[in-house]
Amino acid sequence: MKINRILLILICFSVVSCRTVRQVAVKKDIPVITENKLFRNIESNGLDYQTLFAKRIDISLTNGKGSNNFKASLKIRRDSFMQISVTAPLGIEVARILLTKDSVKFVDVYHKRYFLSDYTYFQEKYDAHVTYGFLQNMLTNTFFNPDIYGTSNKRYKLNRVDEGYELSTVEEHALSRKIKKLYKKRRKNKDFILILQKILIDPQSFRPLSISVEDVEEDTGVSVNYKNFKDFSGKIFPETIIFGLFSESAETNLELKFQKIEFNVPVESNLKILSKYKRIE
Repeated sequence: MKINRILLILICFSVVSCRTVRQVAVKKDIPVITENKLFRNIESNGLDYQTLFAKRIDISLTNGKGSNNFKASLKIRRDSFMQISVTAPLGIEVARILLTKDSVKFVDVYHKRYFLSDYTYFQEKYDAHVTYGFLQNMLTNTFFNPDIYGTSNKRYKLNRVDEGYELSTVEEHALSRKIKKLYKKRRKNKDFILILQKILIDPQSFRPLSISVEDVEEDTGVSVNYKNFKDFSGKIFPETIIFGLFSESAETNLELKFQKIEFNVPVESNLKILSKYKRIE
């Protein structure tokens, strides 16, 4: 079992992407709205919570080689910490992840090893601008700007599509040495990459339905989709969150299905690193 993949998929919303964009007809009953009003509605309809506790999450990791199933729990104290505990089918804990505003801790209980870092790790290794707030918003169905390059003052194009309101932007980014290595065969002489980012907003709840980051020239990409919104403890939340990584030759999906969620209940972090565990450098 490659438990590390779960950590990487959850927090590495960083692999640049691409797939041909499907044209969707405008649905007549989607009301016309200005961009400013849309953002005001998004802000006023955001998930109102201080803590979140999902005692049971069914996780399915699927790729070209097959699939693995796990159970997990998730604790969030807003703007403080997020903790994920992953168990194997027999109920044995195999991994625990603790994210705070300034640190990333991962304990591989199964192999008795651990990893400690801060968020600069993702910038240095994956050339990705990842923050605690970015990850917290992604896991709580809160609107966020999928700005993996740290670009400020982003301007979106607003369209009405069949499912709701689509915000999109295309930006040119300089290729770093890390990204150039990924494309060394097909992009030997290219110094820039065109990134298409799209966010689909539900026209009634004004919550994100999907977010994608796409490379307009290469068949690779990442996405997150929120499905089957239900009432959990009096709050509307997606029953299923699907993270996707796709390339020209492979596709990987990580599906989280929430069985029960409680809001505004006491939660505490309890990650411990035993002295016998070996640190992953």
